[in-house]
Amino acid sequence: MKKKMALSELLNLVPEELLDKIGEETRVDYQVKKLTGKVIFKLFLYGLSSQKELSWRVLETIFSHYKFLNFAQLPAGKRVDHSSLATRISNINVDYFKQIHEALNKELLDRFEVKKVGGYKIVRFDSTLVSIAGTLLKKIEGLELGVNKSYQKEGDPVNIKFTIGFDGLSPVSADFFSEQTYVSEEVALKEVIEKHSFRPNEIAVFDRGLNKRDTLDDFSNNGLMFVTRMRTQNKKVKNDFVRNITSIDIHNPVETENLWIEKDEEVFLFNKKGKKSGHTYRLIQARRKDSNELLFFLTNEMDLTVQEILLIYKYRWDIEVFFKFLKQEFGFKHLLSRNENGIKVVLYMTLITFTLIFLYYKLNQVESFKIAKMEFVHELDFEVMKIIVTICKGDPNLLHLLKPF
Repeated sequence: MKKKMALSELLNLVPEELLDKIGEETRVDYQVKKLTGKVIFKLFLYGLSSQKELSWRVLETIFSHYKFLNFAQLPAGKRVDHSSLATRISNINVDYFKQIHEALNKELLDRFEVKKVGGYKIVRFDSTLVSIAGTLLKKIEGLELGVNKSYQKEGDPVNIKFTIGFDGLSPVSADFFSEQTYVSEEVALKEVIEKHSFRPNEIAVFDRGLNKRDTLDDFSNNGLMFVTRMRTQNKKVKNDFVRNITSIDIHNPVETENLWIEKDEEVFLFNKKGKKSGHTYRLIQARRKDSNELLFFLTNEMDLTVQEILLIYKYRWDIEVFFKFLKQEFGFKHLLSRNENGIKVVLYMTLITFTLIFLYYKLNQVESFKIAKMEFVHELDFEVMKIIVTICKGDPNLLHLLKPF
């Protein structure tokens, strides 16, 4: 299969010059000579791409291998123990990794087009939970409670919530929460969406966890366009009819691949206390073709066709696939670090590594993400071997000079 983009081109999206520049700006290496920000970046990139799950001892082993040492441009024989790695991650300046992540996303915006619907770039938002033993969580300053305090017993596993915004190419927003307040998506999801810097042609899509009428009004007040699905009471959404947006003839129904569309109306909404919303919204009533289940979709976009609105919501599923990739291929179902700073470092490095492999998968039209990850690692090894062959001048008898053992 002919590659549309080689790994060397992808890695150039995060060039050495950028790593050095961000390192200087964040002073990530202040009073540090051995485990620099750049070395940690390359260690996690190499480890996350080549392993399904990481531990400190696995990272220690990777660090001492001659392939990694050449990839990171470190001298042969360089070693580090797992406890030193854990300590460094717990206090390294997380802004270094956050800014690399932001710079990569900016580069993607400039170079690649994402799929649009009706002129809108879709940003999908959702959350996932990662469990950690309560006894371990108590060691993390600021994370003693976890998000399920009211139900947990001493030592029970505690869930930490990670909330992500994904634009179809890369995760563009990320945060994590442990406090009880953030159990509700009405709090966690709202906060991440409000922090995201939306462009004029972007539209947010999220699921039913975020449905408060005041929140939807806040989004509209700020000019934020969105599509969501509504929770119902007795299979209804309480509203005050304003007008039909799409005239629907029961003898000539409007449909999508999986849905019959019954209504497309502009309405006012009511909250649980009967207060009317400050804005009107577009409420779409549809029915599944396979199960006859009644569904309600809501948006503040009035100009797109009803099929385009439902297609935007359909693309929300991409973020579910994204979380599946993170958990299955990057071991994102357990926490490597027990420290808040370390959790953030691993989060950003996971997102950066995912983005590079996802681009490899999309641009090279690889049949599956799992295969793309394997090919990514094979090409990474090949790039390292080219360096080694150059150093050895083609003489395998000199290979032992590169090995630290």
